[in-house]
Amino acid sequence: MKRSETALNRFRILEEEKESLYTALQKKVHAKQQPFVTAGDERDVIQRIKSETAICNVSNLTRTQSYLMFHSQYPEVHWALLAHLVSRNGGYSMTDLKSSYIGPLLHQSEKNDLFQILEIINAAIFLDAYPQLLLYEESKKRNRDLFHLLPAFRVSAFMEPIWSCFFQTGNSALLTRALITNEQSMIEENILSGKSASIFSNLKFSFQEKWGLTNILFPYKKHHKQKQHSLAGITVTGFQSLSERIRTGKKLYHILFHHRKIHESILAYCKSSAHTGSRSDYWPHLFSSSRDPFRLTSPYLADAWPIIPGPESIEKDWLLQLGIPEGFELPETEKLQDLTNKVMADLLKLAPISAISKKLFR
Repeated sequence: MKRSETALNRFRILEEEKESLYTALQKKVHAKQQPFVTAGDERDVIQRIKSETAICNVSNLTRTQSYLMFHSQYPEVHWALLAHLVSRNGGYSMTDLKSSYIGPLLHQSEKNDLFQILEIINAAIFLDAYPQLLLYEESKKRNRDLFHLLPAFRVSAFMEPIWSCFFQTGNSALLTRALITNEQSMIEENILSGKSASIFSNLKFSFQEKWGLTNILFPYKKHHKQKQHSLAGITVTGFQSLSERIRTGKKLYHILFHHRKIHESILAYCKSSAHTGSRSDYWPHLFSSSRDPFRLTSPYLADAWPIIPGPESIEKDWLLQLGIPEGFELPETEKLQDLTNKVMADLLKLAPISAISKKLFR
């Protein structure tokens, strides 16, 4: 097979591949639960992965860095780079709550509630996904499929046939779309179906959506001599809808991996700019991590919020509740748009409102 054909297979899903997967998933849905039995060396693998996951799951900063380090070692796992960038944006959303442009619009209790749910979601996804990545790493080292161990990490039965298929075919697109579906379904069943969901339906969160403050942004440069980063990405709307979140994830994947020039520039940014949670990471001309009369304050995450304990385990297998998500393997496309001017315009609109709010809440 020619090299170009091999590269194309990262995005193409064969009909027989699809049929085989759906058959395997049907068996998972209808299978009776069996006792989970492991051998001695497998127990060692499980314990090592659990320990490494716990070490890396301390905060948004450690999670974000862990995703990037993994992708650097295994670039065929596209999802790890996408997760790194989405996690970066999660950190920005957390520090926005203490910024000079969002902070004045929220009461302290609202800031605390929003931070906690953002942190819980970020931590839960890592708790679910990172053991999957490490098990892939171990499978590569041993040159054999170890994905029968996924139940030890409370990972949905949905993912075992997916990973086994990827291990055999190297189909990066299929794995990425399945992981997007899995992680969003997992938080839907375990987090957003509870009381936490009400936070996202309140007036203030709707306000943030309206003013473009729920953007997921990918900094990049159109040419290497460009001084300031441009911004690509998507404005997230309808966060409460599982299908919309999955569609958004797939669109972000399309932007990140189907535009070669922008992909290389985004990756260069990720590798050269350490994630601090402050938006000064990508726009230091506009944002400052400390008070500055000429720039907006976007603090470091470590200064803005304390470390809080995250979830200890994933309780429910969403596949048993929601069923097989038909069409999970299908792509979404998204036109590449430069959001730089839109983001600037939203901030300019917001600045006077923030100034008024400061006076009102003094």
